[in-house]
Order: sequence, then C-alpha cells, then structure tokens
Amino acid sequence: MLVTEPVVVQEQRMPYQGTGTIGLQEQSDGSTRLGLTVRDIPASIDVITQQTMQERGQRTVAEAMESATGVTVGEVFGVSTFSMRGFTANQIRVLYDGLNVGPRGFVVRPRDSWNLDRIEILKGPASVLYGEGATGGVINLVTKRPKRLASQTEVFLSYGSYNTIRAGIGREGTLGTDKLHYRVDLSYQNADNTLGITRTPYTFYNLTTGLLYDVTPRFNLELSFDASYDRADLYYGTPLVPATFATQGISDVVTTTDDRTIDLRMLRQNYNVQNSEMNALTTWSKLKAAWQPTNFMELRNQTYYYTANRDWMNSETYTFNTGTQLIDRDLFLVQHDQFVVGDRFEWQLNHPIGRFPNRFVTGVDFTYTNFTRPSFYSANGGGSVDPFSPVAGLFVLGPLATQKVSLTDTAVFAEDQLSLTKDLKVIAGMRTDWIDLKRDFFTTAGALDAAASFEQSLNPTTWRAGAVYDLLPQVTLYGQYATAADTVGSSLFTQNRFQSRFALAPGQQWEVGAKGAFWDNRVEWTIAYFDIVRKNILTQVSQTESVNVGRQSSHGIEFDGAVRLTDAWRIQGNVTFLSARYDRFSQLVSGNVVSRDGKRVFEVPQTVWNLWTIYRVPMPIPFDLGVAWRFVGDRYNNTANTVRLHSYMTMDAWVSVPYKQFWLTLRGRNLFDETYAVWGSNFYPNQVMIGAPRTVELSVMARF
Repeated sequence: MLVTEPVVVQEQRMPYQGTGTIGLQEQSDGSTRLGLTVRDIPASIDVITQQTMQERGQRTVAEAMESATGVTVGEVFGVSTFSMRGFTANQIRVLYDGLNVGPRGFVVRPRDSWNLDRIEILKGPASVLYGEGATGGVINLVTKRPKRLASQTEVFLSYGSYNTIRAGIGREGTLGTDKLHYRVDLSYQNADNTLGITRTPYTFYNLTTGLLYDVTPRFNLELSFDASYDRADLYYGTPLVPATFATQGISDVVTTTDDRTIDLRMLRQNYNVQNSEMNALTTWSKLKAAWQPTNFMELRNQTYYYTANRDWMNSETYTFNTGTQLIDRDLFLVQHDQFVVGDRFEWQLNHPIGRFPNRFVTGVDFTYTNFTRPSFYSANGGGSVDPFSPVAGLFVLGPLATQKVSLTDTAVFAEDQLSLTKDLKVIAGMRTDWIDLKRDFFTTAGALDAAASFEQSLNPTTWRAGAVYDLLPQVTLYGQYATAADTVGSSLFTQNRFQSRFALAPGQQWEVGAKGAFWDNRVEWTIAYFDIVRKNILTQVSQTESVNVGRQSSHGIEFDGAVRLTDAWRIQGNVTFLSARYDRFSQLVSGNVVSRDGKRVFEVPQTVWNLWTIYRVPMPIPFDLGVAWRFVGDRYNNTANTVRLHSYMTMDAWVSVPYKQFWLTLRGRNLFDETYAVWGSNFYPNQVMIGAPRTVELSVMARF
C-alpha cells in the first residue's frame, strides 16, 4: 500500500521564534506553493516574524526589511524602494499575501508592521512563481489572519521623539461556534516630521480583518477585507553644493568627482512646497476556498478585488545654481486611480510516482488591471529658494495630461518536488504568461495622442530547477538555476511607445548554498553563493532613439546565523559581500554615447551586515537588554559613479521589562547620532536623503 503525506487543511502554522533562530523547519508560502520548509527549498529565504519585529522595534515594513540579509531600503517618491542582490526598484517584486497588484513604485505604501504575521523574502529570480518583474527577488507581506486559537487581545502604544505616536490593537477568537473564527487588527502612526526634517508630518492607518469558516473538516472558506490610508508631507533629499560654497561642509557623508558636498547648515531643511501632498487610500477584498477531497489532494482558489487612489503633488528635484547660489526646483503632480480583479486556482497532489514520494502543484493565475494616471510636470515651475532659509511657496497647477492602462495577465504554472532518495530531492517549476497591454495617452486638451498610444502583447516563459541533499541529519546542501523576465524600462505601467518595441529583458541566476543546525538546534545557519545576469537593458543612444543593449551582473556571498548561547542570551547576524556591475552599458551624455562598462550599479552597496544580541538579566523582575548594529557600505548615486555615498554604521539599544501580561520597553535608535546618507537615486542625481538622527521611544504592549 502506498503511504502518502496528507494535506490537512486545518493544520496550523507553528509560530517562528524571534531573534536567535532563523526558522529552518517552518514553511515559506511566498517561496513555493508546495508547502515546503525553508530548509527544503533550494534558495535563500529570510523570514521576519511579528515576534522579531516587536523585539527589534521595527515599526514599519521598511524598518523590518533593513534587517534582512543584504537588503537596503530607501524612501523615494513617498514609497519604499529596495536593493537586493544587485537589483533595485521594479526588478524586485512586492506581494501582499502572495498576490501581485502592480509595480513596487506604485503599491508599496507606508505600512505599520503591527498588521503583519511575517515578511518572507525570496532572493533571486522569482518570475516562475509571480511572473514578470522579479529578477532580484520577491518580498511577500503576510497579513495576520484568523487561526483556530483561543480568544486573545493584543494592545500596543508608544510615544517617541518628534511627537511620534504609534498604536495598535488586535483581537482574535471564535464566533458562537468552533467552526467560525475571526481576526481584526487596527494600527495607527503619527509624527511631526520624518527623519528629523522640518515640515514633514505623516499619518497612516492600517485595518486588516478576516473570517475563517470550517464548512466541513475538509472544506473551509476565508473572507477578508483590508483598508489602509496614508498621508505625508515629503522630504526628497538634501542638495549637493560646491565645497567652496559649503562653509560647514560634512566630509564623511558624500564625495563627488566635481568636489560637491553636504553643508551642515542645509542638513535638515525641507525644500518642498508648502502645500505638498502624498496620500493614498487602498482596499483589499479576498475570498479563499480550500477543499481536500482526499488525503493526498487539495484544491485552493482565491478571488480578490483591489482598489487604490493615490496622489503626489510636490517639488521633488533640488539643484544648486552656481550663478544665483539658490536652489532651483521643479513641480510634479501625479494621481493614480487603479483597480485590480484577479483569481488564482491551484490543484495540489501529494502522491508517489512509483516508489518515489512526490509533491506536485499546478494552477491558473488571472489578473485584470485598470489604471488611470493624470499628471503635470514643470522643470522649473517651483522657482528658486534660499539654501538656508527656503520660503516654501505654493504648488501652482497647470493643465493635466492623462495616461490610461489596461493590462490583462493570464498565466499557467506548475511546481514539482520528487524525492529520489530519503536524502536527495529535485525541485522544478515553470510559468507561462500571456500579457496584453493597452496604453492610451491623452493631451492636456483631452484628445487621444495616437502617436504615443500603443498596444503590446508579451508571452514570457520562465522556469527554475534545483536540488537539495541532506549531507548530514542537520546539514542540507542545495543548488538552483532560475530564469526571469522583466520590462526593459521601469515598469509595464509606465513604459512608452519606444520601450514597447522591445521584448522583456531576460535574467538568469545560479545559486549554491548550505543550511544547517547543530548543538541541539541552538545554532542555525545558512550560506549561499549566487551569480545573476540581466541582459538587453534598454539604453538611450540619441535624443530620438533607444536601443536594446547592455548587460548587468552581480555575484556575491550571503551568510545568516543565529545562536541561543543560553536560555537567557541570544545572538543573530547576517552579512553580504556583493559585486554588482554594468558589463555592457552605453549612455547618452551631452549628445555623445559614453561607455559605462565596469561601473558599479547605483544604489547597491558591496557590503551590508546586521548584528543583534539580547540578554535577559536574571532579577526578581527580569528584564531584557538588547543591542543592534547595522553597517552599510559605500554606494553610488548614478551610473557614472561620480557621486559616492559613504559607508555608515548605526547602533540601537533597548531595555524591555516583561511583567505579567505587559511589556514595557525604552528604546534608543542611532545612539551615536551618526550623520549619513541613507539613499541616493539616479533619478535625483543632485541630492541625497539623510538618515534619521538619534531618537528615543517608550512603549507598552499587553496581551490578555
């Protein structure tokens, strides 16, 4: 008789622990649809749990992501942008509960970590799972959802520097019967300013809800509704000025080949207009169904509807004018009206092939997106302001031009894990997409611009194959080859008619590594070497022509380790050594084609590491002492590598006192008040974003 591993719909995920473990025996739903553990997936995977985020005081998704191996984060355009394995922006896919609703630059709004169960990060190409636009990897934000647990309420409140208030409340339990379960979470954040910059208040709310109904022991339904709102007055960076002008120049933040620097007198100034605006309201509605007709078969379906209304109205670029010695500004307005309708169906079969245990899943993924984008831009419309005492002024709106996008994506996918022996498993997957894109441009008078409008059809197929081998009972070796495909421009939503002439840019990665544990699982570790190539990068070679040339590559080593030295002392850390370069790249500069071959990829550091230690002091009322260090190596602000952001290291520390159902925590961030450039972008070549100064926070959390 064949023995199979049953898929039990009611099976509950055991929670990951916090700092001191990396959860090799837990599942990662964002990295595979087969229900495999982190150890059995031939890839590098980070999981940041809610417990970990609470311990480390990670208030937002952006702060939590900075703790992942080799990841750096910047706040640009009012949304988070990530760098991972040598790739940034829309080469990294961001998902919500495993679903994709658009490019990172649109959908990654400020979000409180309170509403999340965990964050899963899959490194390297993931188009085989999630389609176009995942060469660098995937970030999956997993929301707290109903579980079949006893009723519980969680409450959180904190107050810190710059009148920063954060609050959260969550409740889960059953409704009248043991078949109906619910979860509701609400979070709120508000502050007088961002990063210590003047005139940058922000507010955001996140609501997540869910109902889980066990219709039968083998069939359940989950209905959820989420909503979020955010509003902020933005800071877009501090301008670079000539060293001869900067009487209080800061030499260890930025270095340029033309001798520009940051002036201390301008460090915390905000050059945006007075009536600047960035806000968004988004909603999610989802219905999940899971049915297990037999012990070895499961069918899953998820239908969803997403809406978003977003507004930006800012002066975003700040350039020092050597003639007037003022800061010249632009004006930029853009709005988004978006909705997405989608459905994903999966059929999973856990049944041997002959005498070989096998897991197989296949399905269909469908999304339809409707996207409307009115915009206005004036290169010099923001006027010029004094570098030291800027008079903000007002945004003066001009006529709007509108772009409309409709995008239909239908995909089929499959994954399989075949156990050749008890210790050796091979894993493969593929995905084929049929993408139909229609983009219409309308003039400021409302007339269709037929010359700029276009339609495009794309049909990428991506795949991955790998193997895992248990060298020892607690040591697993793995290897993987994966392919990817992404748009040659910034995203399918914003590419123009020139870019639509080209096929998707192909990417590929091979990776080898090991994962293991010893000392009765008190020590866990992973190590990986990877090599990624992205080809056919779209490059402008004249004022009227773009050609599909170029190649970008990255390779490096990543290490993640955690140890519980005693029941009271835990340590965890990660480090990445990375080389990311343009192998073949030509760029138009002042009418001449200039080679960027061999230049480092902008926004990408070569070294990043994090280290945490937490020690519980054995007193009559015990308390935890925690310290965290973060190091980010130097990066460049542009493809020419003429603006270099210096490396930096910050240190946080905290003391946390648990008493009965309460946890009281006093936390200090950037304790040595390091001044550093946290991010620089090729789109803003004459300014850099300065990191937050030293701040303190007092918080209390309760469970009952």
